[in-house]
Amino acid sequence: MELVAVNDLNQAVYFNLAQAYEAEFSKLTEKEPRQDGMFELDTDIAQEQVSAFICYISGVPAGIAAIYMQSDKDMEVAEFYIVPVFRKAKLGTRFAHALWTLYPGSWTVKQIEGADYATEFWCSAISTLPGLGLVEDEYVDPYWGKVTRQRFEC
Repeated sequence: MELVAVNDLNQAVYFNLAQAYEAEFSKLTEKEPRQDGMFELDTDIAQEQVSAFICYISGVPAGIAAIYMQSDKDMEVAEFYIVPVFRKAKLGTRFAHALWTLYPGSWTVKQIEGADYATEFWCSAISTLPGLGLVEDEYVDPYWGKVTRQRFEC
């Protein structure tokens, strides 16, 4: 697995996979594509406080993540997607752990209502990390409404 920061040369790869992510979650978000067939993205990766990454397996883009840096020790997973064919090999867990190792500190992860499979994934990924103080709760997010939220230190 190779973790690569998004830059001008590879941002099209990130945006292509972000479209698959948006399409997958559209059944829950009820988001529809624009007239050009593309979905609006929720996270602007050009913002200074957002760090975006592509996960590659043998040169193939297999996933993306966008991390909202609330401070240098307080991060939130804003976007996270693994191409379905790579999910069986626990790539998502390895990708998440790599991000958490890259940015040690306080982390928040949220899942929208109805994304039970995402909640199961995050709980599993977090439980295999030697972190401290996992707190899971339901939270009313100003943008997403009711979400399941995990907060922890690593």
